[in-house]
Amino acid sequence: TNKIHRSGNTYIFNGDITESYGIIVEKSNIVIDGKGHTLKSTPRLLPIGSWDFGIELSNVTDGNAVIKNLKIVDFNIGVYIWTTNNTVTGNTITGGNVGIFLAESPNTVVGNYIEDNTEGVFLGPLPDTHKTVYNILYHNSFVNNTLQAYDCECTDPHTIQHQNIWDNGTSGNYWSDYSGIDVDGDGIGDTPYSVSSDDADTCPLMAPIAFPITRNNGFLGTNIPFELGLALTVAGIVSVSAAVYVVLKRKKAS
Repeated sequence: TNKIHRSGNTYIFNGDITESYGIIVEKSNIVIDGKGHTLKSTPRLLPIGSWDFGIELSNVTDGNAVIKNLKIVDFNIGVYIWTTNNTVTGNTITGGNVGIFLAESPNTVVGNYIEDNTEGVFLGPLPDTHKTVYNILYHNSFVNNTLQAYDCECTDPHTIQHQNIWDNGTSGNYWSDYSGIDVDGDGIGDTPYSVSSDDADTCPLMAPIAFPITRNNGFLGTNIPFELGLALTVAGIVSVSAAVYVVLKRKKAS
């Protein structure tokens, strides 16, 4: 698509994209930078048992990918990760069945605004070889998801129930349905937020620090459409170059 351009291993959005499926990542060690733009699903009928993904990262063994600054809207699964060592940060994910689906570890989910999904984040069972490797999630805002987080409790003997890390050591995530209090006013709830029977955010935030993406999607963050802004910029460069050429030619003639 012409709405994404590449600079080295960084893939940068320069406009909003509406797609029936989304983006499949088949390369490790890349950055997807949405620059505040929107990736939105096109309504369509899917076969029973099928899903569409905003960003799918499952076809590489070790991802080492960064997904950031993207507004992902109305996909069954906003971000689907079945690889390791990835970072999901600064995104707004809304209107899906699952905001973020994590089926591998370690991965880092930090500073995202996850709102109005059936499940904000789904953490799948992991192979029993993953005994001390965790996903870490902190500084995210979980807002009005039917189920804010689902930590799969699987009885398969070849998988294990994972205790993920829900804070960075001092502060965790914001949960819109958290009912605890903050007696000392330090911004951290005095009681943990229960994620599952054996998993909890021990440092829940009393107020969000991650907010939805609302920037203009035009050229360089303005209201000017990207294509028009680019054309005007090129025209300006050509005009300046022509003026400089005329001045130099006159000086040479004199």
